[in-house]
Amino acid sequence: MRLIWLSAVIAIAASLAPAAAATTACHAIFYNPVGTPETAAIRSRGPGLVLMGGGTDVDSAFRWIATTIAGSPSRDAGDLVVLRASGDNDYDAYIHGLGRYHSVRTILLPPCASASDISRAAAIVSRAQAVFFAGGDQADYVIWKGTSLAGAVQQLYDRGGVVGGTSAGLAILGSYVFDAVAGDRTHDVHTPDAVADPYEPAISFTEKFFDFPPLRGVITDTHFRVRDRFGRLAAFMALLDAEHGAGTVRAIAMDARSALVVDRDGVGTLLLQGSGGRALFVRGGEAVRLQRGRPLIVRGLDVVVLDRAGQRFDVRRWCGDGLEYSVDVDGDRKAMYSPTDPYIAPPGAHPAASCRL
Repeated sequence: MRLIWLSAVIAIAASLAPAAAATTACHAIFYNPVGTPETAAIRSRGPGLVLMGGGTDVDSAFRWIATTIAGSPSRDAGDLVVLRASGDNDYDAYIHGLGRYHSVRTILLPPCASASDISRAAAIVSRAQAVFFAGGDQADYVIWKGTSLAGAVQQLYDRGGVVGGTSAGLAILGSYVFDAVAGDRTHDVHTPDAVADPYEPAISFTEKFFDFPPLRGVITDTHFRVRDRFGRLAAFMALLDAEHGAGTVRAIAMDARSALVVDRDGVGTLLLQGSGGRALFVRGGEAVRLQRGRPLIVRGLDVVVLDRAGQRFDVRRWCGDGLEYSVDVDGDRKAMYSPTDPYIAPPGAHPAASCRL
């Protein structure tokens, strides 16, 4: 009898465990700052943006944030807030050790975080000099559109602060965001899906989550070459151009171990962690076929690639360093790309349109 009773208790406890875990998962976590807990009274000397491609972080990008805020590597760089919807505070000590930051702290806001938690986070961001969005799932971030937190991030940039992100945290920074909302957590949109049917139901966008002038009209993408996302991006651009007008949409796509840091004038500089990283700037192209249930065909996408640390590109004027070439995406062909590897400048690529930087 005792065994039956004990088994029943265990069964009831097991049935309640998921609910208890879900309740705990809905709690926001405001981690204690690494560094000085009092807010720094520092005027930011930006604004600036950090577009990091995901995977391995780029140390020099966090040093650039500190220098941009302070105006000098020898001055205090204020407070940086890491915003994330999953994970922990492992960024805090790492970032704090890379620059003269007054403090670095993580705020974890799961998708079910309360309105009061969102407001509390907004108040902290409103006193900071930089915000960095961690990776994760951009669907968990775009739900903040129109909230006081999104407003606080925008105001931080507008008053000269730095906003950055990696992976999903980068994907949300452009005018157009592939938001991963229409799919579910077991289904991402890959190049074979998007090229086979650019109108597949899992493709959805959020627009104007933020308004950063250098990224107006831009969609950003991450983990670009390692996850073969060129065809997917071509589909996104074709869909958005069909809605907003041909030639409206441009793209900045980042590889892992890469960051593009964009200064107050809209000039981006490529920073790398090790070798093999790059940034691709994509525009133009003619959607020869953009039909529901039919493979995508796009001709003449104009690509500029930066693949050496220190190369620069003026995002507003769309000119700068790097090599320029054209890419076709044809879903009717087994080898859908021409050239075969669209991530590397092919023989015959020419220097990109130059501008005074």
